[in-house]
Amino acid sequence: MDKWFNNKWFIRGISIVIAVMLYLMVSIDNVNQQPGGIPGITDGHRVLEEVELQVYYNDEDYVVSDAPETVEVNVRGPQNLLTILQFRSPQYEVFIDLRGKEPGEHYERVQHRGFSNDLNISVMPMTVSVTLEEKQTASFPVEIELLNEEEIGADYTIGEPSVDPSSVEVTAAESLINQIAYARTFVDIGGETDTVSESADVVLFDAYGNEVQLETNPSEVDVEIPINSTPRKEVPVNIGGEGTLPNGSAVASIEASPETVTLFGPSSVLNGISSIDDLSIDLSDITEDTSIELDVPVPEGVERVEPETITVDVQIEEEETRTFGNFPFEIIGLEEGKEVELVAPENTYFDLQVLGAPSILRNLGRDDIDAFIDLEGLDEGEHEVPLVLNGPRNLRFNQSLNEVQVIVYDEEEEEIQSSSVEESTEPEDEVTEPEDEEESSEAETEEEMEEEMEEEIEEQPEDEEEAEETEEEDTTSSIHRTPHWI
Repeated sequence: MDKWFNNKWFIRGISIVIAVMLYLMVSIDNVNQQPGGIPGITDGHRVLEEVELQVYYNDEDYVVSDAPETVEVNVRGPQNLLTILQFRSPQYEVFIDLRGKEPGEHYERVQHRGFSNDLNISVMPMTVSVTLEEKQTASFPVEIELLNEEEIGADYTIGEPSVDPSSVEVTAAESLINQIAYARTFVDIGGETDTVSESADVVLFDAYGNEVQLETNPSEVDVEIPINSTPRKEVPVNIGGEGTLPNGSAVASIEASPETVTLFGPSSVLNGISSIDDLSIDLSDITEDTSIELDVPVPEGVERVEPETITVDVQIEEEETRTFGNFPFEIIGLEEGKEVELVAPENTYFDLQVLGAPSILRNLGRDDIDAFIDLEGLDEGEHEVPLVLNGPRNLRFNQSLNEVQVIVYDEEEEEIQSSSVEESTEPEDEVTEPEDEEESSEAETEEEMEEEMEEEIEEQPEDEEEAEETEEEDTTSSIHRTPHWI
C-alpha cells in the first residue's frame, strides 16, 4: 500500500478522480437551482450598446421625428449563448411599430425579436416618444457661393454663374421644412482662368447658417461659372480748370502723367467711352508751377481703371495780351429760303483781344480761333444773337462785340414786295432812254461800293504787329471784358 502512494502515477490518477467528482457535485447543484439550463454551463450577462431602433410606419404618407436612433439592450442567460450572440452576426431586431397610427405624438413600448428563448432581454429605455407627421414636399432655389474668388487674376472677370436645375425639392415633416432658409452649393474657383463646369452637392441651411440634415432631390446640381479675359480700352485723360488764377498769371500748360488710362469692363460699355473728362483742378489757389495728384473716376458700368491715380503738372507764366483787329465772324444755321441783314454791326468784323501765356500766344494764329453767330431756329424778325468764340485751351478773350443784331426775313416775300413797289412807281409814258441811264448809274454805284470794300480789306494790317498797333490806337474803354475758358 505504501508502495502505491510512493508511485507518482497513482497519485496523479487519484487527483483526477477527485476532480471529476467535485465537478459533478457542482453541476448537479446548478441544474437543480436553474431549471432549463444546460448542465455544465454557467449563466452570464451582456450589455449591447447602441443597438439600432427600427421604426415601422406608413412611409408613403408620413415621416417620423424625435425618435431615438439607438437603444441599449441588456441580455442575461447561459454563457455559451452569450458567447454565440457576441461573435455571430445579429439575428435579432429592436423596433417600434407605428403602422396604423394617426399623425401626432406617440409613446411606444420598444419591442424585440430574434433572441433565443433561453435569454432574458431588457431594453433601455423601455418606451420612447415619437412624433408621426404628414409628409410634405417643398422646393428651394439653389444659390451658388464662389470660394477663393479673390484668387482670380486681375486680367479676368467672373461671368454670371448658372445652375441646372435651378431648384431642388425636399420631402420631410412640416416642422423640418419650416427650418430650411435656403439651399446652397459651393464651387472653388481659386486660380481658374477658364470657365468652370462641375457637379456640386446641395446643402440646406437654417436662418442662422446651421446645416439642416435633410436630403434634397436631386442631391447634386450642375454648375457653370464663366471666367473670361477682361475687355479693356485705353483712353486719354482731359484735365479741366475751375476758378481763375491770380491777376497777371496765365496757364501755360496742364499735362497729365500718364496721359492715358486703361478701362476694364464689358465691351458694350467701353465702346461708348472715348475719354475721361470728369477731372478738374482748382486754379484759384495756384500761384506757381505745381504738381497735383488726382483720383481717376470710374465711369458708370466700368469695372475698374488703371492706374487709379494720375499726376497733373501745371505750368504758370506771366499773362500777356495779343490783339487781332478786324477779326471776322461767320454766320451759321440760317434756314434755307431765308436771308439775314446785319444791323449792328453792319459787317462781320470786330476787334479781339486774347489773353494768355506767352508760349501759347506766340504760336497763335487767326485760324486757331473760331467766331460765329448761330441763327438756327430763329423766326423772321429782329434778333440779338450772342457771338461765340472757340479757341485753344487756357486762353481768355476780350472782345469789342458780344452780341450781333440781325434781321431775318423770307427771301421770296422780299422779292415780291420789291416787284410790287417797282410796278406801282412805274410811269405810264416811260421813256426808254432815261431808264437805261438810271440802270447804268445804279451799276456804276454798285461797282464803286465793291471797289471801296476791296480797298478796306487791303488796308487791313498785313501782319500781327500792325494789328496790335492799330488796336492800341483804337481801343477804348467801351471794350467789354468777358472771359471765356476753352
